[in-house]
Amino acid sequence: MNDIQAASAGALRPDAPLISDISHLGGRGALYLLALVQAHQLRQHVAPTPEATASLLSVLDALGVVRAEHHPTPASNATFPGKLPWSYTWSHVPFDGLGDRLANYLSSTGRNTLYADTWLRVWQELLSAEVIAYLQYQLRLHQFSDAFLAELITLLAPNESRYSLGHWRYACWASVRSMASVSLQHPGNEELLKFTLRTELPRRLLYALESPGEKLCFSPSYSVPACALSTTFSSIATDLGDNFWKSPPTLQHLKAA
Repeated sequence: MNDIQAASAGALRPDAPLISDISHLGGRGALYLLALVQAHQLRQHVAPTPEATASLLSVLDALGVVRAEHHPTPASNATFPGKLPWSYTWSHVPFDGLGDRLANYLSSTGRNTLYADTWLRVWQELLSAEVIAYLQYQLRLHQFSDAFLAELITLLAPNESRYSLGHWRYACWASVRSMASVSLQHPGNEELLKFTLRTELPRRLLYALESPGEKLCFSPSYSVPACALSTTFSSIATDLGDNFWKSPPTLQHLKAA
């Protein structure tokens, strides 16, 4: 019996619904739990950002399969690298073999067209989180504050279906380079830097969209670690594969996968 099984043995969750089988988790619940399991086993990021990871744990906590803890205990697990404590509390399904069972469920039942609307929402949410993570990486690379991430709020509309993740990566890269150039000419002018980012992002997105081929559609960067949620979504819950970053999130692209 491994440590997670020992910690969950006999765990009771009177505060949560009674879920007796993987098929009752729903698509999102099964996807989130598989991402957490795989991230734990492989020491990967669970989701693109700490906020997205905390949200994932909150959903699993509400389902009663995981307890998202406020303070770690000797029996707690911790997400990597953010060290958010959690414990496995699903007494109906043992942790041993859980990853394989979840993967089998998602790669078969989860690919039913009935799940398309759910997967579209997950794809849109993941794109936003991936963009935030990539822009944060670029900002920190050029020694800019994370405060500039606020300029994304009005641009990352949930129903935006024109741009792919690859387009966003290019736009973030090019926009932060423009910020760096402006910073050299006008050091310390944060308002001008905000204006530069706010205007460059939509301009670069349109430029990428109108560019032929995939020259301005950036592939995943090795400098930004892959997260288990994006990987399980694109390769297990769906058959998107590289279209996860090459194509904008639409039902048409999901059904064509």
